Parts: sequence; C-alpha cells; structure tokens
Amino acid sequence: MQHRQVPCRQVYANRTLNVHMSRCRHLEQPETASTCQLKICSEWQIRSEWTSCSVPCGLGQRSREVRCVSNVGDFVPDQECNMNLRPTNIENCDMGACAKSWFYTEWGNRCSAECGMGVQTRGVLCLTNHISSLPLEGCGSERPADSQVCNNGPCDNRIEWFTGPWSQCSAECGTGNQQRSVVCLMKSDEGFTVMPPYECSSFDRPLSQQSCNIKTCGAKWYHTDWSACSKTCEGGFRVREVRCMSDDMLSSEACDEQLRPVEREDCSPEPCIPQTDLNCRDKYFNCNVVFQARLCVYDYYQTACCASCSRMAHKQKTHRGRS
Repeated sequence: MQHRQVPCRQVYANRTLNVHMSRCRHLEQPETASTCQLKICSEWQIRSEWTSCSVPCGLGQRSREVRCVSNVGDFVPDQECNMNLRPTNIENCDMGACAKSWFYTEWGNRCSAECGMGVQTRGVLCLTNHISSLPLEGCGSERPADSQVCNNGPCDNRIEWFTGPWSQCSAECGTGNQQRSVVCLMKSDEGFTVMPPYECSSFDRPLSQQSCNIKTCGAKWYHTDWSACSKTCEGGFRVREVRCMSDDMLSSEACDEQLRPVEREDCSPEPCIPQTDLNCRDKYFNCNVVFQARLCVYDYYQTACCASCSRMAHKQKTHRGRS
C-alpha cells in the first residue's frame, strides 16, 4: 500500500491555509491510499534431498541444496530472499557408535640380517569400520607390536663393505662435498672384525665421497689472491680483482655492496734497511769526522770510510722522508 495526506485548503489574501474538512464537502475527495507492487518477491526453494552422512559412524554432517529463486525461475543471489526464512542446508547427523579395532599385516618375509639376529616388521593401523583412519589412541593403548626379532641361523665368516653415515655438507649453499667411512668388515657370530681393504676387493667399493647441494647460494663475491706488494719497504700497496658471480658462474649485479671485499690495501710499512756489504767498512777510527766534513762525496773517502758514509747517508734520507 501507498498512503498520502489530503488536507482541505483555502486561498485567502495570497496565502494558503489549512481549513476544516467540512469546507471541502462539496468537492470530490482524492484517494488517500493505493495498492502498489515494486516487483514479484523471490522465494527459497529446497532443490535436493539430504545427502548421506559424512561418516559411517559417530557424529558427522549432511547437506542439501537451498537456492533463492525468482518469480520466473532463475537462481538469484541469496540477498534477494528473506534471510530470516532461509531453510537450513547443513545439519549434524549421528550414525551411532564406531567399532574401533587394530588391523595389522602379516610379518614381512625378510629379516633385516641375512644371518644371525635381525628384525622383521609388519604394518599396524587403527581403523574404523575398515574405512577411515583414526589416531593411534582411538583403538586403545594395547597396540600390537610392529617389529620382532628374527634369526636366519648362525653366520659363516662373511666379508663385505660397510659404510657409515654421510657427514654434513661442506657448503651451506651451492655445491659442496660430504664424506663417509667405508671399511671392510668380516661378520661372524662373535661380531665384526675390521679387515684390510684388499679382502673386499672382489666387491664393488661404495663411494666414500659425493657432491651435495643443500640450496642455491644466489650471487656471491669472488676474489683473486693479493698481488705482490708494490714496494718491499717504507710503504707500498697490493691489489686483487673482485667480481660478483651468480650460481651459474656468470657476472651478476645482485651482490650486497656492503659485503664487497676490498680491492686494495697497504703493505710493507717497515723502513728500508740498507744491505750489508762485508767489504764496506771503515779503515780509520775518525771516519765520523770525514762524514761531518762532507768529504764522503769523494771516492777516496767513500772507500776509506765506507761504513760511516753509508750509515749516515741512510739516516739523512730517512729524516728527510719523515719531514
């Protein structure tokens, strides 16, 4: 329904005033209510029967299809229907108590040891109605054994290679190596005896080393060895080449610049020491006076006072270098 107000009004002195309804009794009164319809309402329809319960026993769920259908039979969004009137499409279902029991296979035909004491195994499962697996505690704590001792008879003295476990990979990323011990053993009823490797030479020796790759490294910095120092004393420098390489050994720009190795460093900071010449010695006791008199520039005094001239010349050179 639609509604509206219909008052009686009179125009007086250019003003419109509401007056008593009796003033309009000589006129036909307009309708104050009318029927209306925006559209035909959609409705909920149950489109299927309930499904089977989701479990063969115990508590489960079942479902059915519920759709909102328009007046012309089309599926429309659920919001087109009154959500308060929506039929349930999921409900719980109880299929009764479950029968729980342990199931197990026959014992395996193979013993872990070809001779002497070993172990054989079988599969053990907790099942419900032969269909769905349950946690182990679902069948109680009396779980049947899944292993037992077996014995294939006494061992003759038998020689073969035995291997230890692989070591950790030598590289945290990229290609590395790992090792294991490989020994020649003789097995008997008394135990194992280590034998020389040639005793097992008739058998294929297992690998004692293999490559390993835990994960890729991504780009990493590589560098060469340092070059020789540019000087042997009194300060020089040495260099090396640094490159960023990807896992496939191609040049890359993905390395962290903060981790880049230095390419140049100082070296040989020690002062230079003149080589000692066994034939260079002073022939006179007053050779220090010769140097002070600046006579070392002459060949005669350089030879007669060789040690003093050479030593004092080195001191002057060192002093000038520090200045």
